[in-house]
Amino acid sequence: MADTDRIRLEVVTPEGEVFHQRVEYLIAPGEMGPTAILYNHAPLLAALDIGVLRYKKDGKESHIAVGEGFMDVKDNEVEILVQTAELAENIDEARALEALKRAQQRLAEKAAGLDAHRAELAAKKATARLNALK
Repeated sequence: MADTDRIRLEVVTPEGEVFHQRVEYLIAPGEMGPTAILYNHAPLLAALDIGVLRYKKDGKESHIAVGEGFMDVKDNEVEILVQTAELAENIDEARALEALKRAQQRLAEKAAGLDAHRAELAAKKATARLNALK
């Protein structure tokens, strides 16, 4: 596949650029479900949910755990603007497991003053990080 037949994928968080390469395709965690983007995709602006962004480069599929945000697709360029993003190879599995365990404990205890929404988001982010490792 020629480099000209690829999609330019850029993943950016408030802290800066996390990923910027040409890929064969990507599948983003859209709010309405997974959204696949292939070469010559129609323009699209979509909300993203916490989950795993999958992409294929040089015949190999890789993953990025992402937080909520937006995806802008136009002219074979995809910009992913999210609150958080972590390449699978940079994820500490033990740390992600511990974060998931803490969030689940908070939800199970239902202590007074618990911000349940925040605990649910923490659990969802930790799960996304673990899923990116698979």
